[in-house]
Amino acid sequence: MTMKKEVSIIFDMDGTLIDSSAAMTHSVNYVRNTLGLAPIAKEYLEYYINQPDQHLPKIFYNTDEYDPAHRALFKEHYMHFSPSMISLYPDVEELLHVLSEKAYLSIATNASDFFARHMLQELNIIDYFSSIVGANNVAEPKPSPLMVYHLMEELGSAPSKTILVGDSIKDELAASNAGIRFIFALWGYGTSETAKLRAHTIHDLLKLLNTFI
Repeated sequence: MTMKKEVSIIFDMDGTLIDSSAAMTHSVNYVRNTLGLAPIAKEYLEYYINQPDQHLPKIFYNTDEYDPAHRALFKEHYMHFSPSMISLYPDVEELLHVLSEKAYLSIATNASDFFARHMLQELNIIDYFSSIVGANNVAEPKPSPLMVYHLMEELGSAPSKTILVGDSIKDELAASNAGIRFIFALWGYGTSETAKLRAHTIHDLLKLLNTFI
């Protein structure tokens, strides 16, 4: 008899489960080079992708909006190079294996669901997730709560039984706006002065999550 799962755990992807900033920086710099712009550092990208109210097209490409041609260049480059440049954080697969027996797992990422599925497939962890929602699947990305609402409705989970794990202020605000618990992943790209629940390592995270499952 299959045990009914009552808890839903939503994970951010980049900076929480997957270390992809080197691959993203490599591809952003490829596009910047075609525009005659100087390369940016990985730390620069890590900082700005996690800040709310930042206009990333201007920051990365000095344009008011993302140009479809720039998106196409990034996509082609990223799809080619990312498999050799992305990696899981230590003990992530063990974490997912343990949690998937007790809770519904899902992804809420400000990347497109196409990139998310590609990366999760490359790293052989896609089967752990009941649902994957990207920025292209909702009207507004995080820090809007729309991704969280989408997943709670799809999985039939109540706010009191839903937890978001992420590494950025955008994740923290999305959880707060949706009225659910949040755990800050301190090994990722961002920092927080306000998150009440924090995990320094994957094992810390598992201990925290086990108190709610």
